[in-house]
Amino acid sequence: MEEIDEELDYIEIGKRIRDQRLKHKFTQEKLSELIDVSPSYISEIERGNSICSLQTIAKLSFVLKTSLDYLVFGITITNSSYTFSEILKNIPEKNQKLYISLCENIANSLK
Repeated sequence: MEEIDEELDYIEIGKRIRDQRLKHKFTQEKLSELIDVSPSYISEIERGNSICSLQTIAKLSFVLKTSLDYLVFGITITNSSYTFSEILKNIPEKNQKLYISLCENIANSLK
């Protein structure tokens, strides 16, 4: 888990949250009311000064009508193909078919 924390860019996460908040024309106060936190906490998250819990980021994702993938990693539909191909490149060839099959099964179960 330590490696994942080092890879997360909390400043970028905060920028994406801020961008989505502004897109929905929410003030920090309004967003804080919707997810039941203080406005100052929203400000800290948006500046990358606070690491929010999974519960908080999930609430933000729901209220801002955007995916967790986008808020945390910046992954969108347009750049997801690149992300999947990068993952696939790093899997040993003998396991690539399994990865693709798992992705297909997950996608089918989400329909």
